[in-house]
Amino acid sequence: MFGTARKKCPATLRVFVRPRVTHRFTQEILSHPTVEVGGKYVGFIRGTKRSERLDERHEAMERLELHVVDYIDDGPRADRTPTFHRGDTEFQIQEFRRLEKRYPEIEHLGSWHSHHPNQLRNLSSGDIEGYRDTVNAQGHNHDFFFASLGTDSRGFASARHFLFVRGDRHYYELAGENLIVAEGPPGPTGPAGGAVAVPDPATQGPVQLSVPGWTDSPQGQERLARDRDLIAKYSGLRHVVRSDRIAVTGQVVWAGRVPVTLHVLYPSSAHTTDGLLKVTVAGSQTLEVSLTGDRSGDLAFALKAVESIAQCAADIDHQTLHRSPGPPGRGGQSGPRP
Repeated sequence: MFGTARKKCPATLRVFVRPRVTHRFTQEILSHPTVEVGGKYVGFIRGTKRSERLDERHEAMERLELHVVDYIDDGPRADRTPTFHRGDTEFQIQEFRRLEKRYPEIEHLGSWHSHHPNQLRNLSSGDIEGYRDTVNAQGHNHDFFFASLGTDSRGFASARHFLFVRGDRHYYELAGENLIVAEGPPGPTGPAGGAVAVPDPATQGPVQLSVPGWTDSPQGQERLARDRDLIAKYSGLRHVVRSDRIAVTGQVVWAGRVPVTLHVLYPSSAHTTDGLLKVTVAGSQTLEVSLTGDRSGDLAFALKAVESIAQCAADIDHQTLHRSPGPPGRGGQSGPRP
């Protein structure tokens, strides 16, 4: 296939993946059951990034460490169907350049996409050709490209992982010994020697915040600190900043099985009430609740509201499933009453 054969990775190669990446990977698949999805991996490299000869690259591969800290979303203009996936390249480049300004050593490590609508377990010929073109491109900053394939609704847990090498007609599949999911591997360090806190690449980043009306007031700083502690309990939530407004966005899982999308827009300052709370529960019928006013930007209140709203959505689903059929309607059609 394009002069390519799959081989096994060296046993000493290591790819460290943070749990938030595996969680986002899986949730993206669960949230879009009918179309292929994906993203661009970002992170750091330990080892030799560029070599002149292929044999030198193979030697570097044996000592290589890739640290995947997050991925950039598909973007608003992505092309996704049950059998095809292409991200919004312009959006992804823009987000990567924004990250690069804050973390000059960050790299585009690779990408992932899913075949879960058709459950094909292998890379397509187009996937292989595209990855080879990318790793061989002069503008690709290093000699390697890490690719993951989601195959079913289990997401990252059942995914397959591959490494492409510049100038190599083969590509390599990772075994369990090569892949380590961990929160704190010995990753890249900042100026003081501590771990680099990389923001969510699909947003303008978490909160090293500087937002007038919040970070310049004691009340705002206290509120942000309290909300950070709340967010730490939910791996699917994150702080974002857009147009100088703070928000918390993401998903929580109600009753261990129902994903609930949550968006809490903070008021424009700690002393105003112009926030917005939006909760969406998708079931046989989608339930969406929006709230403005005093409690709308209160994260603690929003998390409590999720319980009631999700229960309400479950009750609606239950009633819909058990509703008795009505009499035949006009035109000879029959069905449930509206």
